[in-house]
Amino acid sequence: RHAVLCAIAAALACQQHRMAQREELRAIEAEVAALLAKQEQDDILPGGVSAAFALPDGRIGVAAAGPADEEQDRPLTPETRFMAGSVGKSFFAALALALDREGVLDLDAPVSRWLGREPWFDRLPNAHDVTLRHLLQHTSGIEDHLTTFEFLAETVGKRIVDGEDATMTPEEMVAIVLDEDPLFPAGEGFSYGDTNYVLAGMLIERATGRSAFELVEERFHQPLALEHVVVARQRRIPGLAAGYQVPVNPFLLPRKIAVNGKLKVDPMVEWTAGGMATAPQGIARWGHALFGGYALSDDATRELVDPSVETGDGRRYGLGVFLYETPLGTAWGHGGFFPGYRSELRHFPDQRITVAVQVNRDFLVDPASILLEVARVVRAALSRSS
Repeated sequence: RHAVLCAIAAALACQQHRMAQREELRAIEAEVAALLAKQEQDDILPGGVSAAFALPDGRIGVAAAGPADEEQDRPLTPETRFMAGSVGKSFFAALALALDREGVLDLDAPVSRWLGREPWFDRLPNAHDVTLRHLLQHTSGIEDHLTTFEFLAETVGKRIVDGEDATMTPEEMVAIVLDEDPLFPAGEGFSYGDTNYVLAGMLIERATGRSAFELVEERFHQPLALEHVVVARQRRIPGLAAGYQVPVNPFLLPRKIAVNGKLKVDPMVEWTAGGMATAPQGIARWGHALFGGYALSDDATRELVDPSVETGDGRRYGLGVFLYETPLGTAWGHGGFFPGYRSELRHFPDQRITVAVQVNRDFLVDPASILLEVARVVRAALSRSS
């Protein structure tokens, strides 16, 4: 009888603890929602803001404010997806680390091991000196194709001919930088560029004989229950917010980049330098898993951020991850840009909290500052309850 009473008491205590946790989460969500509502109220430009946070125990909180589509008067919800831009790099860097630990890849082997048979390989800057680590860390010395006039001209030309279905293959992206002088010897500088991750994606596919996107889905999206993260394989994406960009731009893109969940540009133009559509709760859960040691082995998780290299702007870069010094301490994560959208992800290891913010406008908005305010709210709430 005593054992039965003890079991009942333990069950009641457990239930009360769960209820207290739910109430705490709802209270933090309410504070974050008020913060976002104030941000949206003060903003006279189109678009809204959505945020999510992961607490140390993995609980996810969400909030959103503003329109998912201003013309249709459709509000953002915590389920609404945004194009995540370069936040996607963290997935492919993690994939490369996992394959390295399995012996499928070697981060410090020359990329010629996997790409050397490509007919264009010898024309790649620093071709025979570049390693996979150099690509993942942007220390290859290879120019970013996105910053070239050739990319602009080819993109505009394709849009004139093919309209909204215009696309560019990974090989076409790499071709833009062939025969160019290297920016610096491999491993002796830092220059951020999507070309590095396009090459890394090509290398992963040559080494495995599989789609890099399918591997990410199998290894991370599915086992970590990242249902709010999807590969952006086509222009129509479920639950996608409209994205608003600068009205006049050199790529001939419209001011409103998505209508009824369909993009006006092929999202695979990023390929493995991005390639994801997410709701903030998806990338907050991803950041919690990645930096908390649930996505990779402990040694691989450490290698995400150490060793890191200076970027020249006060930050450092590991493997698919920036290291930021913030007023709240060191943070790990990545930002993302896609026409009409901006995203930010930060994990604060000292507090063991992860925060993600996404907006459906790419100009005159600072999602990193909003993220810090959300992180302050979450940290203060946890301090009060401890």
